[in-house]
Amino acid sequence: MLTDQAAVPRSDETTVNLLVDGQVVRSATGANSEVLDWASWNVSEFRGRQASIRIVDNNRFGWGHILADEFVASAAPAKPPLQGYDWLDYGRDYYASVSFGNMPQDKRVMLGWMNNWDYANLIPTSPWRSAMSLPREVGLTQTADGPRLTQIAAAQVDKLAAKASYSEKKARSIAPGVHPLPAPAWGDVQRIDVTFAPGTAAKSGITVLGDGTASTTIGYNAATGEVYVDRSNSGNTGFHPLFTSVDSAPVNVDANGNVTLRVYVDRASVEVFAQNGLRTITDQVFPAAGARQVALFAEGGTASIKSLTVTPLGKAMFTG
Repeated sequence: MLTDQAAVPRSDETTVNLLVDGQVVRSATGANSEVLDWASWNVSEFRGRQASIRIVDNNRFGWGHILADEFVASAAPAKPPLQGYDWLDYGRDYYASVSFGNMPQDKRVMLGWMNNWDYANLIPTSPWRSAMSLPREVGLTQTADGPRLTQIAAAQVDKLAAKASYSEKKARSIAPGVHPLPAPAWGDVQRIDVTFAPGTAAKSGITVLGDGTASTTIGYNAATGEVYVDRSNSGNTGFHPLFTSVDSAPVNVDANGNVTLRVYVDRASVEVFAQNGLRTITDQVFPAAGARQVALFAEGGTASIKSLTVTPLGKAMFTG
């Protein structure tokens, strides 16, 4: 609009502020939605001081109002409801899944479209854009939280496996830093089976499809108890502002303190199956040509690798 007054940011018009000694020290705004969602502040630095909460609703015109409810002092931050859902897949690129029943041996097989409508028409591939995920056998298993879905790649997928190109069976430490594996472990179409103990590391795991400057990171965050795929430095990420992401899934270490991952790496995707398929993360990635390096990493402490096997996979189509 043409106006003689400067535009006022919406956060100044509809917001919830925390005041300490009359000064705004924290502020939270909503997501332009009528659905209430949790927001949290860490206020430990203000312990013992007088504070007040001020709800601001200065929007007097045709747009905007504020909804607020249930202010709670808590020892831990509240989690948004989205984080509490038991997602079928925790990645950005598993959509419109279809399952097939009445299969031999009473199996149920499922697969999804490996893409995301946010950027589906812009991904940097030609002449095709995107693909389907690997077909997955689904089942139910009993957990401490009740029955949960499990997913594993269909048995036919592993018929594409060649002889393992690299294997480690003896446990060893992973010092802080990134540690490239020998060339036999490298590849851009392969299955990686890895079991590791986070130990004292804040984050630990593997990187794939690397070229010395960029890679896709697949790891475990000990502070949040999550397995994650970080594709923020995975190669070509600039074709859409929403493509860069860190996608995570809640995962408990097993009785021995280990995290077990089966990772299917393809030229433009990773499919991660954690703790025998209790959690999956499916993401597209677009590494530079020739990006094949695989590495182990640890941050903030020392982790340990318990076992690692890298298996090249053959082509499933266009084999003639």
